[in-house]
Amino acid sequence: MKLRTLVILTICFALVFASCSKKGPGSIKTLADLQGKVIGGMSNGSSDANYKKMIANLIGGEPKEIVYYNRGIDVLTAVEAGKVDAYASFQFAADYVLKRRDNVRAIPVNAVIEGGVIMVARSEDSLMKADLDKAIMILKNNGTLASLEEKWITNLPAKDEPSGSDIPKKKDAKTIYVGVSGEYPPLDYVAADGRPAGYNVEIFREISKLLKINFEFVSIEPQARFAALSSKKIDLIFTHFQSTNTDYFNEFKNNNWVSTIPYFTYKGGCFIVQK
Repeated sequence: MKLRTLVILTICFALVFASCSKKGPGSIKTLADLQGKVIGGMSNGSSDANYKKMIANLIGGEPKEIVYYNRGIDVLTAVEAGKVDAYASFQFAADYVLKRRDNVRAIPVNAVIEGGVIMVARSEDSLMKADLDKAIMILKNNGTLASLEEKWITNLPAKDEPSGSDIPKKKDAKTIYVGVSGEYPPLDYVAADGRPAGYNVEIFREISKLLKINFEFVSIEPQARFAALSSKKIDLIFTHFQSTNTDYFNEFKNNNWVSTIPYFTYKGGCFIVQK
């Protein structure tokens, strides 16, 4: 009888211990809690080794694994489903999410993260790149970029996000095909009606007026952007760079591409986790 009681007590203790030690939603409170956890990230083109190094530096130790996704919404869904423990995000993208989800929270990183968003073209299109640079500077100096940022990023409504509208076509004007992936809302996203919308799209509306050229948007998977650009299926893509992570930035340097000056800059990063 004593042996049976001892066995029962041992089993009960083990179950209680397992229950107390199990990490569930809301158990991740600090960056250090992310060590040894599964982190969701974006398939952005950098090497796995470099991305893991960046994450390790941010959380102060090695993650268990990095799982890559094509879009921010895919990583967020994985966090909500418990498939990954956290989503490594830029702060501007996290702000978009936090306005729309009440079941997640953000843990800010301690490191300084700064970067920008650029347009990338083939190196043979350097003249087009120069024209885009001039247009971006005009829009920056006359306040248009700031107005678009306020409307489409800072104050974008959490419900009933506006859809994109066609940019009026100019007769006999050159058409530039732009790849849009909806990778980082609210920079660009695919609206409920299936059409590309957002800050990036609206910038091209303004550039079209300045340069007297037509832009046509092509929905494309994020990981296929550079291949589509190289094969001339599209002429421009959006991408970002981090000036505070030179290893990451150097991987994108390539003689095959030319990039515009940044038309959107950001600061801050965080990890999105379950509440």
